[in-house]
Amino acid sequence: MTIEIVGFDDDRLEAGASLVAARYGTELVQKPLLSRRYQHAAETIPFLHDLRNEGPGVAALEDGRLIGFILGMVSMFKGVYTAYVPDFGHGTDTLNSRNVYRDMYAQLAARWVGSGCFTHNISIMAHHRQAIDAFHSMGFGMINIDALRDFSPGPDLPPKIEVRRAGRRDLEVLMSPETKLKRHLASSPIFIPSLPNPEMQRSVEEQLLDSDQPIWIASHEGAPVGFIATEYTGRGPVLARSDGGVLSLVGAFVEPDARSLRGRFGFA
Repeated sequence: MTIEIVGFDDDRLEAGASLVAARYGTELVQKPLLSRRYQHAAETIPFLHDLRNEGPGVAALEDGRLIGFILGMVSMFKGVYTAYVPDFGHGTDTLNSRNVYRDMYAQLAARWVGSGCFTHNISIMAHHRQAIDAFHSMGFGMINIDALRDFSPGPDLPPKIEVRRAGRRDLEVLMSPETKLKRHLASSPIFIPSLPNPEMQRSVEEQLLDSDQPIWIASHEGAPVGFIATEYTGRGPVLARSDGGVLSLVGAFVEPDARSLRGRFGFA
């Protein structure tokens, strides 16, 4: 049967949310630690509704029935206009998902490029092989992985390592590893540009004052050697990070000479 690619409109929100919920339910079987909340379409509709207002989208129809869609937003990322499709911004209901994704992306990408947006990112659930294969076949690589684990303790800290929560007095201590982290991400093989950011110090200071964004410092023999920045997310960029019971690690750096000191950062 002929598949038609059309614009995504509000009348297709419910059907789109059902596709997302079904995909999430399949992922939940593989990863039981995921919140069970988003296997229900009623919980995913608000995400799609908000995303619908952020930018254009396309829908794949077969005999008038929605069998796939892609919704994305355009914003500044590392100094360039970037189109981003979160994991709840796409879905399919067909054994031919790979080709449906390719056809949908071809039309949506033309609109993005026509408006001057040449960088495109998409988040895909880990076991959605047809979607991964489809976007790899069109030249997409990998920039980020979100992993999930429970709060069970790791190994004990090695001797002479202290971990504590950072406070406002640690602002200057944190600026050095924050800068080193950005330089590391700008190097091979990652190549994320490290652009000047006059607001970086203010941003770190705001994190230190925010109880929902705790930062932890590790010291060895009294000298700071690393940090982990965290946040409690009520609605993250992907569904796995959107539940209120999830603590996200959003930044980390350990001095090269200290990386052989095996242990864990603790949380309290």
